[in-house]
Amino acid sequence: MFSRFYQQISSLFPAKAVHEVSELMVQGGFEQLSPRTYMGFGVFFSFCVALLSFFITPFVTDNPLFHLLIPLGVLCVSSAAFYLLLVMTADSRARKIEQILPDALQIISANIRAGMTIENAIWSAARPEFGPLQDEIKRVSADTFGGTQIQDTLLCMTRRVRSVILERAVKLIVEGISQGGEMARVLDEVAEDIRSQYSLHKEIATSTLMYTIFIVFAAVFAAPLLFSVSSYYAEMNENVLRNRIADTGGGLSGAAAQRAGVSGLPGMSGMGASSSGISAQDVYWFSVSCILVTTFFAGLILGIIRFGKATRGLKYAPGFMLAALGVFWLAFSVLKSALGSMMG
Repeated sequence: MFSRFYQQISSLFPAKAVHEVSELMVQGGFEQLSPRTYMGFGVFFSFCVALLSFFITPFVTDNPLFHLLIPLGVLCVSSAAFYLLLVMTADSRARKIEQILPDALQIISANIRAGMTIENAIWSAARPEFGPLQDEIKRVSADTFGGTQIQDTLLCMTRRVRSVILERAVKLIVEGISQGGEMARVLDEVAEDIRSQYSLHKEIATSTLMYTIFIVFAAVFAAPLLFSVSSYYAEMNENVLRNRIADTGGGLSGAAAQRAGVSGLPGMSGMGASSSGISAQDVYWFSVSCILVTTFFAGLILGIIRFGKATRGLKYAPGFMLAALGVFWLAFSVLKSALGSMMG
């Protein structure tokens, strides 16, 4: 019942998008789940969360603009999360295969030297400790024994795994098989080349440690501290303006004081005394938005620097966001407590 409902929702997506999601699901190991069902559920869940945030937002902020922007943002973020989940799962599965691939290639090489054909050598290399690679090896062997050319089954495996390293290794192996090369030697050299790549990646990650520390410090600590000062300064000026006008017998209300702008100075209030003025609350939520965006991209940059892939840094983004928001709220609360007497 629900599956049919989700598939009807997914009919809104073009065939190209469905095909891309289908590939990611295969690469992530979700072959038994229909891509249209997954996409339909993602849209339905995201819409429900956005609708919930639409009713909650008025209790959080009085700004009518945020009543629309926050639910839209929640809808976009939730929908993107379903896609990113597939990407991260596919990358995680590929990483496990890449790590064990050199050992598997050397086992296949040893089997060939022992007199096995390449088909039997590959089948004998399927071991439980290889994890997802064992499943791929079994599938390649089953297709090969079923009558498909070994070259074709190996190339099909590269489409089921989101790995450039595996794709390059398979292309070298297929070329060696086609040209009748000494496969045991080819497999050993490919395994050694993969190990060399991993060693190089580790050296790069070590040499760029200072860049990593700087990015984390700037995004998680420095930026939230500066934004907390700006937000507190805007709120303080707004309250100072309201108090000065009240002391001089002016009739400016609290809402009008907000519309007067964050400058907060009576001599400058005329410059921003309009309904489109920037209030302290606007500055506060702008700061929160900037912190979230900054920390998200900091995670992506960290993934590029350390692993050469932006998606590898997605796992850091939620932690960075929570930590940065914690620093921002803590610093803002400390400023309000320490300097609260200045706000009247």
